[in-house]
Amino acid sequence: MSSEDLLFGIGALVVAYSGIFIGTVGLPFMASFILDGIVELLRGNGPKLFVLTFAFSAMLAGGGYALWHFGTGNPTVTSGTLASMAVATQYLLTFSIVFALIGFGVRMVKLPSRAR
Repeated sequence: MSSEDLLFGIGALVVAYSGIFIGTVGLPFMASFILDGIVELLRGNGPKLFVLTFAFSAMLAGGGYALWHFGTGNPTVTSGTLASMAVATQYLLTFSIVFALIGFGVRMVKLPSRAR
């Protein structure tokens, strides 16, 4: 295995883990902002926040999936590597969903009482 092959293999793993990070950390927080957009819709402030966060979430999900798919498509990625990616995904999702819900709750508590 040449150094170029090794560098390409490591680069593919970095790309795959970047896609996993975007999907497991970025998307739960974007989902909490989508919930903010739904609250804005229910308050009668229009769909601007909802549409913007939904569109950005779709772009983020597509980008994360593309990075993950490109990175795991490398022939140097083994089944053990895929298993470690699955474990990393589970850990990141466990914490990021909780923190995203806490962030949504804090933003709702900070709303002025007259705005609710």
